[in-house]
Amino acid sequence: MDEMGIASATELQWTLALRRKEAICKIDDSQNVSRQIAAIAAEFGVSRRTVFRWHALYRESPQTSALLPRARGTPGGAHRIAAPLDELIAEVIQTVYLTKVRAKKEEVVRMVGLRCAALGLKPPSRKPILARIKELDPAQAARGRLQASEAASQTEFVPGSYQVQHALDVVQIDHTPVDAIVVDAVNRLPIGRPWLTLAIDVATRMVAGFYLSMEAPSSTSVALCLTQAVLPKENWLKSRGLSCNWPVWGVPGALHTDNGADFTAAALRRGCDEHGISLILRPVAMPHYGGHIERLIGTLMGRVHLLPGTTGSNTHDRGAYPSESNATLTMAELEQWLTLEICEQYHQRVHKGIRQSPLAAWQDKTSGLAAPARSLPEQPEQFMISFLPSMQRKLRRDGLHLFNIRYWDNVLPSIVPLGSSLLVRYDPRNLSKVYVAGPDRRYHPIPYADLALPPITLWEHRAAVSALREQGEQKPTQESIFQAVCAQRDLIERAAAKTKAARRLSQRHKDATSGTTRSSSSSKEAVDYSLPVTPADVEIWDH
Repeated sequence: MDEMGIASATELQWTLALRRKEAICKIDDSQNVSRQIAAIAAEFGVSRRTVFRWHALYRESPQTSALLPRARGTPGGAHRIAAPLDELIAEVIQTVYLTKVRAKKEEVVRMVGLRCAALGLKPPSRKPILARIKELDPAQAARGRLQASEAASQTEFVPGSYQVQHALDVVQIDHTPVDAIVVDAVNRLPIGRPWLTLAIDVATRMVAGFYLSMEAPSSTSVALCLTQAVLPKENWLKSRGLSCNWPVWGVPGALHTDNGADFTAAALRRGCDEHGISLILRPVAMPHYGGHIERLIGTLMGRVHLLPGTTGSNTHDRGAYPSESNATLTMAELEQWLTLEICEQYHQRVHKGIRQSPLAAWQDKTSGLAAPARSLPEQPEQFMISFLPSMQRKLRRDGLHLFNIRYWDNVLPSIVPLGSSLLVRYDPRNLSKVYVAGPDRRYHPIPYADLALPPITLWEHRAAVSALREQGEQKPTQESIFQAVCAQRDLIERAAAKTKAARRLSQRHKDATSGTTRSSSSSKEAVDYSLPVTPADVEIWDH
C-alpha cells in the first residue's frame, strides 16, 4: 500500500510522523534493539512488528514522510475484480463512452451487463464501472466525446495570451441575445428578445460600453457600442435621467473580437485603421480566447434571469414560466436597468480575476504619474461615422445616388469634381442623409435631394423593394419606394396591437428614429425646392 503524500497529510498525521521519527532515531544499535522496539510499541500502542517496519522504512528513506500513516483501503489505481472482467469494462468504455455519440454512463453499465451475459460471466455492480469512468483523464474524455473546438475550450490553455498592463490596452467586444422579453412602449405587449453588444476593458474588467437593439448584430452595432465606449458618458447618462459614475472613456489600443462578419467588415477595419486601433481576431471556433467578454455576458445574463419576462438561458431553465405574459420592461427601461446594474453593481463588486472591484482597478490604472495618457478622437462628434458601412459612388450632375434615392447638397462640388468617385458612408437606421468626407477631413451630411421625403431605415427600404419586385416592378423608382414604405408603416401601425411581429417592426422603426446620431451640419443648409419661394426682406434702392 502506498504511503500518504506530504501534500495530503493533515497536521495531526504529520505530527504523528514526527513522533515516530523521533522514536526511531533514538534506537541505539549497540544496545538491546528488541527491548527498545518493545518500548516504542508500548508507547504507540502498536505491535513490535509495526515498529520494526517503521525502522526499516526510515533506514531505506530517512525522511519524515516515510513514517506518515498509511491510507486504508484499496490503493488508488488498484482493481479488485478479475483481469478479464476489468479488460471488458475498459473495452466498453472505449467503444461506447469515448465516442462522439456521448453515451450516458448508465448505457456503459447496461452494455457491460450484456457483454458479460454473452460470455457467461457474472456482471459487476455499477460501482466499479462508474469508478473506471471517473478515473479517465479529463482531456482524454473530452477529446473522445466532444468536437475538437469544444474539447479545446475545456482542456487547453490559451497559448500566446497577451499581457495587458494598462487600461484600454485591449477592449473585447461581442454580442448576445438578452435572456428576457421586452414590450413595446405603446401597448405594453411583448415584442421579443433584444440583442446586446458589450465591450469590456481587459486590464480593469470595466464595462467600456454597450448597445441595445432589436436589430441582429451588425457592423453598425459594433460602431455604436465602440462609440459609447470611447466617448465620455456624462451626456448619455444625463439624457436618460441617470446619475451613475461611469468614468470609462478613451480610444483603445486594440479591439479583440471573434471572426463574425460584423467584426471582419471593411467598415470596422477601416475605422480602426483611421483611429490607430489594432484589430485582433481570435481563432475560428475558439470562444475561450474571448474569455473576459464571455464571462461578463454570463454575469449580466445571470442578473437578467431575475427580471420579469426572463427566458432563462434555455428552455430547461425556463420550465413552465410564462415569459411573454410576465414581460413588463420596454427597451428604454431595460437599457436603464442594464446601466444601473453595470455601474452600481458590477463595477462595485470585487472581481475574482483581479482581486478588486473593476472601478478600483480603473482608478488605480488611470491615475498617477505612471498611468499612460488617454486620448479622445480629434473630432469626437464624427467618430461613429468613420465606422459606418460605405459605398463608392460617382458624383453626377444631379447629385449622389444610393439605394435608388437621390442625395444633394451644395457642398458636394467643392468636395470632388463632377464625375469623380468618392466614399459615401450611411447609417442603416436612417437613410435621410449620407456622409462624405470633405477636404477639411470632416464628414458632411448630404440629405435627400427632396427634403419632403420622410426618413426611412435600410430594412424598410429592402422590404419595400422586395414587395415592388414581387408586383412586377423590376426597377423601382424613388417615388414608388417611398410610397411602399409609407404604406407598410400604416399597415404595421394598424396591426401593432394585434401581432408581435408588427409590434417588433414598429419598435425597430422607433428605436432607429430616436437613436440616430445627430451629425454636424454641412457648410450650407440644403434648399427644399418643393416649397414655394418666399422673398427675402431687403432694402429697395431707387435707380
